[in-house]
Amino acid sequence: MHLEALAEDLVKALDGVGASGDVTRALSDLARSGPKSEAAAPGDGLAKLLAAMRLLDDSMSLRAILDALARGAGSEATCVAVLLIDGDTLRAFSQFGFTGARRPADLPADSFTVLARVIGDRQRIVVGGGEASRTLDLPGFMRPPAGQTAVIIPLQVAGRVVAVVFAEGVDRRTPDGAGAVWSEHVEVLVRHASSRLENITSRRTVEVLTATG
Repeated sequence: MHLEALAEDLVKALDGVGASGDVTRALSDLARSGPKSEAAAPGDGLAKLLAAMRLLDDSMSLRAILDALARGAGSEATCVAVLLIDGDTLRAFSQFGFTGARRPADLPADSFTVLARVIGDRQRIVVGGGEASRTLDLPGFMRPPAGQTAVIIPLQVAGRVVAVVFAEGVDRRTPDGAGAVWSEHVEVLVRHASSRLENITSRRTVEVLTATG
């Protein structure tokens, strides 16, 4: 099928660029969910995902990789924020889709229990829209409205969380969200960005050791 073929193209495109097994497993899961995705979005969420991953592959600096991640996630979700961990602070690095007072801002990394759990446990958390998010200890910009849902994903490098990615989009449980796979696509991009960051930092370490050896 068309989506399975695109998933195979994605895996082939990742050969030789240091992609982790987690990335390829995630792509296999997307391929298996193909019929539902194809019905909901004829023509190709995976083609868009492939373009975003190629942009990550072409990015050769830490800042460029994070920017490519934010742009790629922004093509999948309606709202995206990438927050870098700077000591005890989460710095708003990049954002898309936010308006008015809901724009992301810098905040203490341990001031919200949900974010502390994402960072400490290194696990993604899904946030429901509307009333479902009211009982959660989260900053206002991470509370999706009714009909939307959100995912908060830790970005890890060598086992250490260096950033948090927030993405919001249509709730797949609503009629308009039937078959939506945007959150899985965002997670694939985060995992691939992690692989790219590890690749760049490892290469720089080798260059420094070679130059000083």
